[in-house]
Amino acid sequence: MPDVLFDALVPLGWDDRVAALWSTIDVADAVPARVVRVERSACVVAAPDGDHVARAPTLPAVGDWVALLDDAVVGMVERWSSLARGDPMGEHQVLAANLDFVFVTAPADRLRAARVDREVAMAWEGGARPIVLVTKADLADGPEVEALRERLVGVDVVATSGVTGEGVDALSDMLRPHRTAALLGPSGAGKSTLANVLLGEDRLAVGDVRAGDHRGRHTTTSRQLVVVPAGGVLVDTPGLRSLALVSGDGVAAAFADIEALGEGCRFGDCLHDLEPGCAVVAAAEAGALDGSRLASYRKLLREVAFEERKADPRARKEQVRVWKARTKAVRRQQKDRGRDQ
Repeated sequence: MPDVLFDALVPLGWDDRVAALWSTIDVADAVPARVVRVERSACVVAAPDGDHVARAPTLPAVGDWVALLDDAVVGMVERWSSLARGDPMGEHQVLAANLDFVFVTAPADRLRAARVDREVAMAWEGGARPIVLVTKADLADGPEVEALRERLVGVDVVATSGVTGEGVDALSDMLRPHRTAALLGPSGAGKSTLANVLLGEDRLAVGDVRAGDHRGRHTTTSRQLVVVPAGGVLVDTPGLRSLALVSGDGVAAAFADIEALGEGCRFGDCLHDLEPGCAVVAAAEAGALDGSRLASYRKLLREVAFEERKADPRARKEQVRVWKARTKAVRRQQKDRGRDQ
């Protein structure tokens, strides 16, 4: 395949990594393309000769690299990362694929730290690096950014504003050529506004802002991939209410400080709740660990455990065994305290 065809894909993120993965595709006459939008029964892909509406036996996700032949998807390059959420049926939905970053957007005027914790865990879970963007920073009148920086471990927090342009240069530096980032956050968080600033034009629809509470109206209804003129690729996603985690890997990464404290617990499988000898609870009681952060960690772990029990009957039995053992340990501890008094 002529190099000029590959050159046309460079703005979409084509690089040596993608080329190496593409070399494993063995379909004669197929050309590489990237999925820029997914419809109900087809997907829109960007190929070297332009956009195509392509058929696919199984719909790929926005950001996937695919093999295109006669307007049909006949193969898919192995993903190196994905952003996914669980569903009530125990399956998972891939929101975007092949990401380097997930820009977690948190509006300064209605910041919810627990939601940020969840979305950071989702990013780590899928193999992308989370960057928290405190949007609408021009409306902030408190220490929201510094509070998040203290709360989050190993995650950069950037104050941004689509009005003043604050933080845009920092994002442009991250979105160098070949890099892809997805915007993730609640409806009206300013994701599309921020994307338009990076694009240098009002390409994505933006809702009006209510005068009373400065909330933007939800406008993005589907995920779409766009090329940033200065370099890099953005995936804009609609605001989602349901954001269930798929596994516990992201929780461990998002709460690495709590996981480290847990190494000092008496029980190797400590749930960091009612168990005696819990180093995590001791840290919270001593003020060394934010209580709301611990509560967020516990909630996410409970959700992950619940999903695992739904999928695996053996996990349900193991959970019952663990709780019985913990209950006995707590009762013993209470009896010992009674004797000491």
